[in-house]
Amino acid sequence: MTTQTALTPATAKRPMGAFLAPVSLILGPVLLALALATLHEPWIGEAPDYEIINNEHGQLMLSFNLAAAAFPFMFGSVFALAVAGRSSRRLAGAGLACSVLGLSAMFANAMLSVPLALMNGINEHTALDELATRLSSPPLVALFAFPLFFVGSLLSGAALRHTVPTWAAACVAIGGLFPIAVVTGVGVLALPIAALRVAGSVPVIKLFLLNRADAGR
Repeated sequence: MTTQTALTPATAKRPMGAFLAPVSLILGPVLLALALATLHEPWIGEAPDYEIINNEHGQLMLSFNLAAAAFPFMFGSVFALAVAGRSSRRLAGAGLACSVLGLSAMFANAMLSVPLALMNGINEHTALDELATRLSSPPLVALFAFPLFFVGSLLSGAALRHTVPTWAAACVAIGGLFPIAVVTGVGVLALPIAALRVAGSVPVIKLFLLNRADAGR
């Protein structure tokens, strides 16, 4: 039998508990999934795919704009999960740290591809090829930390196991598999991953809303 740990009224009165947490838990995964699902990979190995860049420019910009909108909510969502799972303080803290590092790396990698989307209509490719070579092999080791988001999701799910039903904690954990969609280049994989993440977040959202209502009495 799962014991749900209520959030304190003080937490419920904060903006994170009152509004941002539920919104972030839903919009973060949904927008990120749409960004990955609509992305046409602008790379061929370490070289720009000029056919995609020139012919799918609008689609590329849509994907990058969705990603830019998604990441603030994704950061908000991992903070919300840490608040909800704070009965297991160490697990929640470790999950938050790994998730933030992984998300930061994912965002940085996404932004490295933005210059490629802006190359459309430029006929001289020599300098652009050199730029793309540098972008494809960035000197920052931290950019390879994006799998930590999945590690953070596993830890967050473990921290939630005494707060929400087991199935919800498992969905939150599995919902951290966004890096798989990034690595494989199969963006549509992000859609079922986001669906699991949102489904697992529903009991967490109910806790925030319940405590908000209790605080308002």
